[in-house]
Amino acid sequence: MDQKHILEAALFVTQKPLDLHTLAKITSIGSLGFLKEMIESLQKEYSERGMEITETTDGWQMQVRSEILPAVASLTPHQDMAEGPKRCLALILYKEPVKQSDIIKTQGTKAYAYIKDLKKMGLVKKEKQGHTSILTVTKELENYFGQSKERIREQLATVPEPSSTVNKNPSEE
Repeated sequence: MDQKHILEAALFVTQKPLDLHTLAKITSIGSLGFLKEMIESLQKEYSERGMEITETTDGWQMQVRSEILPAVASLTPHQDMAEGPKRCLALILYKEPVKQSDIIKTQGTKAYAYIKDLKKMGLVKKEKQGHTSILTVTKELENYFGQSKERIREQLATVPEPSSTVNKNPSEE
């Protein structure tokens, strides 16, 4: 088997970045320098395609180019996430670190189940503090959505607030 094809397949199938040592083991390449050259060669091959190979703090990964992502985002697994957990995750990300009790005040007791599911998915971390817990998002969130949490947070900041005048009686204005 061609080591470069194995490297490409490993980067394609994984959902998490792979470090050089893991890639060396998978490809049976003993030289990290040679492996890095092979990764750089693949990066050049993918430079004109819809996918790209990027280096993160956790390792290397293949992902959809950010400029193409909006066109194909509806095909990703996170589209299957129900609206309640999505809103809960957005609240946690936007306000992190945030007290679980604040999320419950905003979304009601159903948020306990949302938080449990998000934690099970590895998207949220929960640390006990007094009578509540502090919630933060994990690095897995970036892998799951294919964007940095800062970029996702910026997108959340541009979502308009629901209009408070929708149900107003015109005579009240």
